[in-house]
Amino acid sequence: MKKGYGIFGKPYEIMLRNDLHDEKSIDHELMRNMVLLDKDSFKYLYNKPVCPNMSNHELYAFAQRFKAASEKLSIRNILDFTSGMAERYDVDFAEMLFGGTEKQILERETDWCADMARFGCVLLQCIGIPCRILHLANLDKAYNGHVAGEAYYENHYGIVDFIYGYQFYGIKPIDAHEVTQNAELLNPYPESYRGLFSAIGISEYDPTNGKNSYIVSTPNEYYRNLIYANHNDTWIMGEDNE
Repeated sequence: MKKGYGIFGKPYEIMLRNDLHDEKSIDHELMRNMVLLDKDSFKYLYNKPVCPNMSNHELYAFAQRFKAASEKLSIRNILDFTSGMAERYDVDFAEMLFGGTEKQILERETDWCADMARFGCVLLQCIGIPCRILHLANLDKAYNGHVAGEAYYENHYGIVDFIYGYQFYGIKPIDAHEVTQNAELLNPYPESYRGLFSAIGISEYDPTNGKNSYIVSTPNEYYRNLIYANHNDTWIMGEDNE
């Protein structure tokens, strides 16, 4: 199995290693441990999960407001909340903060996909729905990455996107592996979004692990260059040099 920063190739490895979260943070730990979804890892990745005991998490009581008559509706409530947060968020990139605890993310709000994915994942876990982190990359375009989640409910995994509010569901939840096998499952979504599923990494996140580090960081030089440059989906900082 392929694991770690380099699963999407060298240019994306350089991008991920320069991620603006603190190097010691849980956010980098998730990237160091992500596993490429492919034929070699499928059986390993798609076992029935166990949800951590979240009763002592500081967002446990807050998360209970999202419980509904079914797990599907509970997830819908959380996606409406997180996507609403992202839509109204209006802070200049230079002033943004990244990482921290999920409670800190809630209090400051965000539209940064990696932080939102971890926050949404915790909300789901707090209501007893296992969830893990999906790292996505469009291998045909530079700097086209995204982070979402994969929740386990109705005895299946299903993709959940906390930024855009997407809940992949047909007659049952639709997981990331199914999407790699049947591209038509992406047809309901925008073309630019569909491209993000050309490569997928999966990270398990246990918020109860006492070794997790929740350092807060600010924009670094690499990401300032990326955000403020007109890169036109091409590598502009030498990431694709041999």
